Formats: sequence, C-alpha cells, structure tokens
Amino acid sequence: ITDGHKRALIVTDRFLFNNGYADQITSVLKAAGVETEVFFEVEADPTLSVVRKGAELANSFKPDVIIALGGGSPMDAAKIMWVMYEHPETHFEELALRFMDIRKRIYKFPKMGVKAKMIAVTTTSGTGSEVTPFAVVTDDATG
Repeated sequence: ITDGHKRALIVTDRFLFNNGYADQITSVLKAAGVETEVFFEVEADPTLSVVRKGAELANSFKPDVIIALGGGSPMDAAKIMWVMYEHPETHFEELALRFMDIRKRIYKFPKMGVKAKMIAVTTTSGTGSEVTPFAVVTDDATG
C-alpha cells in the first residue's frame, strides 16, 4: 500500500470507522509517512449525494491512492468516487444509462489510475464488489 504513495483516502462506513478498522490502516500508513483522510459516511445502498460528497473530499485532498474498506457499499461508493475524482467531466447519469443492460455494454470506460490507484480491502464476503468494475449507487433524485 505504501509503495511510493504520499496521500491515501480511505472510504468506509461508520461502523467500521467507529470500531477501529480504519485506524488499523491509517496507523500503518502514517508510520510509513503517508498522509491519510477517512471518509466514513457511506451507508448501506449508497446514494449519489454521499458519493458526490466523497468525491469533493477527494478533489480537495488529492489522494494518490483510494482505499475502499468494507463490504459492497463502501466498495461501490469508492469506485464511483474514484471515477468522479479521475474524470470530473464524467456524469454519473451517463455511466448509469450505459450499464442498464450488461449485454449491451459497449461503453469504453475512461482511463483510470492517472491521479490515484484504488485498493479494495474487503471485510465481508458475498457481493464480490471488490473484484468487479460495477457499482450500485442510488440517485437521490430518481431512486
């Protein structure tokens, strides 16, 4: 994780944050000289407004690595935050429309990893979100 990185944004949920899971990662990173910021507002079935708030934090903090910590919801939120950070010109609505029918997936995803790399640290098993390019995020306005 610390291989040349200087700024890490950890994306997690309140439960994992309150129970010290994020601290376990931040302590290792800080000992290696990596500056950290933790976004712990992700809830089950993350909403677009929460994801945008996390992306705003990423834009101001300017991480060179994003660490998704948790189950499917933090993973999904972190993926979209990463896209919004790497490509602020990308509109969520356009991505969502392109993935409505996986059989018609012809959209070429934008180049990722220029500003930051993403690392997924899963704490549960089940969704497999840590190994797929897909994310489930609910648009507050449209449901």
